[in-house]
Amino acid sequence: MTRTVRLLILLVLSLVPIVPTAPAVAHEGPPFPIVVDHRAGPYMVSIWTDPDIGTGVVYVILEPPKGMESLPPGEARVRVGVQPVTKRLPEVFYDAEAQPVRHGARYFTEAKFDRGEMWRIRAVVEGPQGGGEAGAEVEATPDGTLGPGSLVLYLMPFLAIGFIWLKAILRRREAAAPQPSVQR
Repeated sequence: MTRTVRLLILLVLSLVPIVPTAPAVAHEGPPFPIVVDHRAGPYMVSIWTDPDIGTGVVYVILEPPKGMESLPPGEARVRVGVQPVTKRLPEVFYDAEAQPVRHGARYFTEAKFDRGEMWRIRAVVEGPQGGGEAGAEVEATPDGTLGPGSLVLYLMPFLAIGFIWLKAILRRREAAAPQPSVQR
């Protein structure tokens, strides 16, 4: 092995301890459904969530009861309860805010998830037509970011290619340089 290759390997190995690792179960992206078209009293309820550790988002979508074409904005009151499945913490409720949509109703709230584990999410709906609830279990996961060390991690392939390219250019120059002739 040449000295430069050994130095490159040493550099890569020395950076490994500062690059944080992220669990493979991390989810980053839009909310995903955990309950779809569940009857909760007179309403059809769907729950979409992105339960990131720290702060996660929860959307509750309501379809109008039979006989109604649409729901007046803010007609129903929606509260979202979250609790670890292990019940190590009491259930905490968050009031969901109505958001404007063309059909039905959509409610939004942010919920706190303090660690990565299974959580029960429950939507409690109360309205003039009646009330009900729907819920499911979901796993809270890291938000998918690697933190400041991600810059180093993502730059590594480009730095390695740049190093190899530079080394190839230097070798070509060395080979193309005129060799001093030895006179006897």
